[in-house]
Amino acid sequence: MKKVAILKETINGENRVILLPNDIDELTKKYKVYVETGAGKALGFSDSDYKKHGAIIKDKEYCWNNSDFILKYKGPTKDEYKYLNENTKMAAIFHAEGNYELLKELQEKKVTAYTYEFIETDDGYFPMAYPGGEIAGKMAVMYANFYQQKQYGGAGKALFQIRGASKSKIAVIGYGNVGGAAIKLASELGNEVYVFGNNINKLKKNSVYMDESIHCILSTEENLRKILPEMDAIIGAILISTYDTEPIITKEIFNSLKPGTVVIDVTCGYGSGYIPSIDKYTTLNNPVYITDNGIVCCKIDNLPSAYPKSTTEAYSSNAKEWIIKILDNELQGKENSEVIRGKIFDKGKISHPVIKEHWDYYEKNNV
Repeated sequence: MKKVAILKETINGENRVILLPNDIDELTKKYKVYVETGAGKALGFSDSDYKKHGAIIKDKEYCWNNSDFILKYKGPTKDEYKYLNENTKMAAIFHAEGNYELLKELQEKKVTAYTYEFIETDDGYFPMAYPGGEIAGKMAVMYANFYQQKQYGGAGKALFQIRGASKSKIAVIGYGNVGGAAIKLASELGNEVYVFGNNINKLKKNSVYMDESIHCILSTEENLRKILPEMDAIIGAILISTYDTEPIITKEIFNSLKPGTVVIDVTCGYGSGYIPSIDKYTTLNNPVYITDNGIVCCKIDNLPSAYPKSTTEAYSSNAKEWIIKILDNELQGKENSEVIRGKIFDKGKISHPVIKEHWDYYEKNNV
């Protein structure tokens, strides 16, 4: 029986784990499952909870060195690079396209790696990105509402409907997992919601199922320049933003926003990206900063980690079937085209076009 290890995360402040005890029952029927000591402790789950569901508790070294496949929530940290070698097969949320050093390690150590966020169904759905996307999208609306308070730099316009007060206006750029969750909550709270996207036919099709307070608009510079200055909050939720991503909210448009507008960049890419004026990351402890023209900016790259228990519960229950598909594909030879789309390295060779594109960019530009 092949051996699989569920590891405890080593990033400071990262309390999540990829699978909770209740979600490993099917996994333990097919594989010998090691769980690192204390993997679920921060969430209130003991080693005994995992053992009741068939897991074997081992320390970090044992898990890394004696497993056929490693399961993590986040990709390996610098402290974990020492465990990587040509026999390493693993899956995690890597976000590897934004990390040159990690890409280099995975190549040089000849690692085989799957990243959950790239797994894609035949109909174009990203099933393992949904739970985190839903939480991030809803949090973006909640953060925007909180920081609209006057004492935090906002204009003092509540992002929920109040009898006798005019409706607030929220723009959402992107309509995937994150954008969809933000649109839904913003609408349910009674706001006028303006959704920007590139596929107008898809937007119109989706609008049939939307509330009348949701307006679907083609994402052009003309439309953005006309509408964004009227918004009380803007939520950026495109899939990827990189060094060569064309600006969507140009500096000219950004400078035309009214003071007190709250802008939440959920995408949190790298390089100048789609909102070049928001050039600083913020954190859960220091969520916002205010620009010289009075715009409240938030750019937190790990919003869902603020709710580790809820995030892990949602992610674990959704991930369990896909993790088995990954393992069966890699360890049992049961080829699955959907999980193969999430394979970014095969024995150190880049096997995903997005990763290849970014690696080539790094090499060409000495980033």
